[in-house]
Amino acid sequence: MDYKTIVVHVDESRHAHVRIRYAARLARDHGALLLGAAFTGVSRAVFPTGFDIRPATLEASYFEPLEGNARRALAAFDLIAAEERTAHDSRLVCDQADEGLARLARFADLVVVSRDDPDEAPAGSVVRIPDYVILNAARPVVIVPYRAEAPALPGRILLAWDGGKEASLALSAALPLLERADAVVVADLAGTAGGDFQAQLADVRDWLARHGVQAETLLGTAARDEGAALLELARAQAADLLVMGCYGHSRLRELCLGGASRTVLAEADIPVLLAH
Repeated sequence: MDYKTIVVHVDESRHAHVRIRYAARLARDHGALLLGAAFTGVSRAVFPTGFDIRPATLEASYFEPLEGNARRALAAFDLIAAEERTAHDSRLVCDQADEGLARLARFADLVVVSRDDPDEAPAGSVVRIPDYVILNAARPVVIVPYRAEAPALPGRILLAWDGGKEASLALSAALPLLERADAVVVADLAGTAGGDFQAQLADVRDWLARHGVQAETLLGTAARDEGAALLELARAQAADLLVMGCYGHSRLRELCLGGASRTVLAEADIPVLLAH
């Protein structure tokens, strides 16, 4: 099983080259098309069919530089994808990055973004790109941490299991990665050691085995801060990727995620695949 289309967020941020290179290597490993998407930052409600402004006007002096920034970012994306020998295409989208990525994701198998960097967030911004895309894309999202170099492809994967719908979605969404992994560990996220929960872990292990994935299971212990405990377990397991379900809801444009999801998004030092 392979991903066929991977969308990566393209911009001129200091973390972009790591995110793009990681996505390019994932796409090459899966034989997927890598679609690099850059955004003008202007809502499609303003220009529903793209830029429609007269040159040398006041509007042009504001909007044309935004389009120029996006085109430069796409040129850098093309260079990285070519260096990685990855089949790729690029898309310049007249929209805000969060909404545009969520819309494009509906025609892809996986989306790759970076952790939000508070130092590069626009003044007054309340929307976090990872949060918005996870909760609105209906596709799994890989969050790439701050790194000087692109992280390794996932050889050892830790899957957080709590018996919920979101965890089940994450499990199936990550299957192409799980099938390629050298080792898979399914960990009890809730710290529930009852017989029914142990049976669930066995069912997960058996389901994976039918897909050719041999997994180890671990029973955890209840923790006050589940997110921090999960990240500590990922370090102890030397995991290259953490897979988990994401809980949350939206209210207007302010997004709220569950405590474990919020901690992982803010502090993970390895890539994280989340599904909602």
